[in-house]
Order: sequence, then structure tokens, then C-alpha cells
Amino acid sequence: MEAGGEYIRPAVQEAEEHMTMHDNVAVEEMLRDAEDAIEPGDLATGQVISQSQDMTMTTSELQSAGWVYVYDTLTADRSVVNRNMLPQQLEKRRLDGSYAFSTRRPEGVDPIRGQLKCLLHDDGPNRERYNSMGLVHCVKSNLLTELARERHMKYRHPRAFATLEDERRREDRDAERLERIALTDSIRAMADSNRGAKDA
Repeated sequence: MEAGGEYIRPAVQEAEEHMTMHDNVAVEEMLRDAEDAIEPGDLATGQVISQSQDMTMTTSELQSAGWVYVYDTLTADRSVVNRNMLPQQLEKRRLDGSYAFSTRRPEGVDPIRGQLKCLLHDDGPNRERYNSMGLVHCVKSNLLTELARERHMKYRHPRAFATLEDERRREDRDAERLERIALTDSIRAMADSNRGAKDA
């Protein structure tokens, strides 16, 4: 019995070391050294939330676990994670078994940056129209593809995305209706000219 335990123990110890080490850096150390990120959202201490004639509601304090930056180990892309979710994020692995995220920026890897801006960016060509529609502003300006821009709109700005999609569908329907009217008019004109040729 004891002999069997001797053979199992090195495997257990290796597994424990593997679970707590992230490229020779302890996960606990990575959790402690994580770079603080700005609290996401629009609320700030003292901000007016609601106001009526008799009462004003403001935020007195904001409490959260805090937010930190994590880096993709392949692309060096930086994203924000809640401290409560950081251990789970650091344990995510790729198919080859390597870690997907780290709290340390990968050395020698330049992040891939796109050039496309969110449709709701302040520099967008339709910004004036979007302002009149009451759509939000966005600072995202490094999207790689049109698909990435569409997914960003759909998941980051769902209301604005739905509004713009509804607008696009309405314009498509109007264009189709005008095409049908033009086609009907041209068929009618052809029929009238054929009738006139027969009468002559």
C-alpha cells in the first residue's frame, strides 16, 4: 500500500505545481501584481442618478472587487477583467495547452491593431445624424474587419445596432418599392408604345 502511495505522490505534486504555476510565475503572484484598470461604466461618486422636484438621488459610493488588465499571450491584446473573475481567466488554456491570458504584457509581441472605427465614433461620417437620433458615442478605433465592427455594434451597442438595422431595412424596402414602381412604369410605357404602333 505504501509503495503505491510513493508512486502516486510525485504525480500529485507535479499536478499541484502545474496548477499553481503560469510560465514559472505563481498564479497568486500574478493576481497580486495585476495592473488596476479604470472602473467601467458611467457612474461616478456624487453623480446625479435621478432628480425630481422634492428629491435628488446621487451615488454616495461605488463598491466592486475592482478591475484589472489581462493580456492575450499570443496577440498581446489587452482587455479588462473583474478581479473576482481573474483566477478563472488566468486558468483559460489554448488547444495546445498554453495559457491564453496573463497579467503581464508578453515580451516581444506587438499587438495587432485594426484601423476601422466603430460606427458610433466621434469621427464617423454619420455622427451628426446619429446625434440627432440620440445614439451613444464610442471611442473604439482599432477594429480589424467589417465583421468585427458589426459584432462590436451588435454586442456593445445593441440598441444603436437595432435602430440602425431598422433604418437600413426601411431604406431597403423603400428602394425596392421605388424599383417596382419604375419597372411598372416602364412596362406600361412599353405596352402603350406597342399599342400605338399597332394602331398606326
